[in-house]
Amino acid sequence: MFRRKFRVITALLIFTFCTGRLFALEEYVSEIYKQIDDCFGSKNEKKLAALLSKNNNDRYYYLIENYTQKKIRRLIVNNDYNFAMEAILVVIENNLDNEEAVEMYSVISEAYEIQRKHEAELERQRQMELARIEMEKEKQRENVEKEYVAAKKTTGGAVYVSGKETKLTSSNWKIALGIADVLHLYDKPGDISSFHYGVSLDYRYEYTLDNKMVIGTDVFGGVQFMGFADEDKLVPLVVDADLDLKTSFPQLSKDLFFKVGFDVLLAGKSKTAIDTGYVVEKLFSPTIGIKMERIPLGQAKIDLGADWLAGHLFVKDINFAGGASMNIEIPFAEMEKVKLNFNIGVRDKFFFKTEGMENRASVILAIGVENVIR
Repeated sequence: MFRRKFRVITALLIFTFCTGRLFALEEYVSEIYKQIDDCFGSKNEKKLAALLSKNNNDRYYYLIENYTQKKIRRLIVNNDYNFAMEAILVVIENNLDNEEAVEMYSVISEAYEIQRKHEAELERQRQMELARIEMEKEKQRENVEKEYVAAKKTTGGAVYVSGKETKLTSSNWKIALGIADVLHLYDKPGDISSFHYGVSLDYRYEYTLDNKMVIGTDVFGGVQFMGFADEDKLVPLVVDADLDLKTSFPQLSKDLFFKVGFDVLLAGKSKTAIDTGYVVEKLFSPTIGIKMERIPLGQAKIDLGADWLAGHLFVKDINFAGGASMNIEIPFAEMEKVKLNFNIGVRDKFFFKTEGMENRASVILAIGVENVIR
């Protein structure tokens, strides 16, 4: 009975001793594992080398080494070859007989070389793309010099702003040659209704100041030298010329212009044209008017204008004199610096007289040339 109790007590003592040592070992190794985790988390090669070197002669070093290699394999899976290469070298330096570590080094070295070449290729492609983008920017910069206008700052530097949007200190001009200017002259007192053929020239110039104000001028000259009517009702020569100064305020309306100018109207006389005595022979008149320019109409643009001829105040037989105009501009070609357009215009001058009225309406077909605003 006594022997049996002795054996049980001895077995319990041995079990307790072994279990205690096992728990102590587990706690000891666990602490080192945490330190290894910290080394890999911070990717601190020197700290890892010091830890392995410190425990190199430990009887359980193989456990520490195995855990370190496990962490290295995890780096390989995550393609983190830089620290994997550093860590495996630390393992080999602390144990040159570790064949598994040497083999792992060979695998990492090969994979690292492949990754390095891949990254080099990606970098080469990136540099090529940057070079391509730089070339595109250079081309765009050259285009900017054409598409944009330079405005000087008060500091003396230069800033680029869109000419199409702000039109800072930009100019615009247009010349239209009327290859056909057909006039219908109507006079009520003289019962005259005749058609006349001629040519015309129209010039427009505008200058934009700081996108706040536009100033410009309109010049028109037309002459009809060929008539189609009975000889006794034919005015042999009709001249219409005017010069207008105009201004616009883009903040108010970019299309609306206010005009002041001077207008000249002449009608030729003939000894045989006995019925043309009522036709206004000449009128020199200041003018005041408004004009709407370049109103979009699909691809075309339309101009509308109206004028008051103040010169009638100095002619006793004319109670009122006015004018109106319309022009449709249809583009058909554009080059680097100029564009061409076809113009269909109507101009009308009318006089309300003491007896009846006189009207001079003409249809003009013209070819226009204007500068391209970039």
